[in-house]
Amino acid sequence: MLKEIEIQNFRCFDKIKISGFERVNLIGGKNNAGKTALLEALFLNVAPEASSLAILRELRREPLKTIEAMPDRAWDNLFYAHKKDNFIVIIGKNDNDNTDRVEIKLEINSVKSSILIEFMRDGDPLTWSSKKVSAIRLISYDISTTGEVPIIPSFIRISGKKLTEAYDNARLNEKDSEVLKAFQIIDSAIESVESFYIGEPTLYLRRKGEKRLPLSLFGDAMNRIADIILKLVNSEHKILLIDEIENGIHYTNQREFWRMLFRLAVELDTQIFATTHSLEMLQAFADVGLEPDQKCSSAYFELARKLKTNQIIGSRLDLETLNYALEHQEGVRGE
Repeated sequence: MLKEIEIQNFRCFDKIKISGFERVNLIGGKNNAGKTALLEALFLNVAPEASSLAILRELRREPLKTIEAMPDRAWDNLFYAHKKDNFIVIIGKNDNDNTDRVEIKLEINSVKSSILIEFMRDGDPLTWSSKKVSAIRLISYDISTTGEVPIIPSFIRISGKKLTEAYDNARLNEKDSEVLKAFQIIDSAIESVESFYIGEPTLYLRRKGEKRLPLSLFGDAMNRIADIILKLVNSEHKILLIDEIENGIHYTNQREFWRMLFRLAVELDTQIFATTHSLEMLQAFADVGLEPDQKCSSAYFELARKLKTNQIIGSRLDLETLNYALEHQEGVRGE
């Protein structure tokens, strides 16, 4: 389980080190405080692949035509203040004090620019591996061919085909009951989930006394819940990264949702990192984490900029401190 991450020259981070991660971690802060960038750094730490850069490009909605027209600038936004002469360094340390080090550097010639990802495990130079991807390859990379991706953005709705395939994988591994339980948190009348391959792969839900309807007709909250739970139960990387976890989830369902995530994180030996802007989601997180029978460790991290230097720092709050701050209306979201 990851306990610490150090990030240099990546996105909005000049240099930052955050320690004390637990099984479930919630991250808050103002807009542009680095919450999404932290999830991206965690993603690159566990999946240092060329495909990961294509995924980040898609999640950021970076226009392909711009990359095609100006390939020498294709990588600018990865580097802090566009400092492309410096390496990006991401170092993760787990609870056994083993480290994974990712270095990303830019190689530019007169024709094109390429980015080189180098990866070293457990601090052993003999384990260095390198992967290179050019701007042109980034454009042509087919993100639909990638396997399980442990990052869930705040706004992209996953295709019905991918959700159905993920559900069938969960069913094969006897985890489909967890998907039904997740849907029932949002709508207690849901009594069954089924996958059909008529025309194209589609998930259908049935409410008590009603006919089956495709998942897409049940609204964004149900689609997002499906994506979160299916990525959790099918996790290959043993990590799940969720941006703006509150999206679509009514505040009356948030505690039960956290209970499910806490339970599955322990049962599946998976670590969860999520961001939020929601005060209600923060309170629900604290309440569930402090329940007497809670077996899952958790912590809250606040990202904020220093006034004098504008550098981003990360502060850890245990749940007792978070709950006290919430009860006394103290700022806990970068205020």
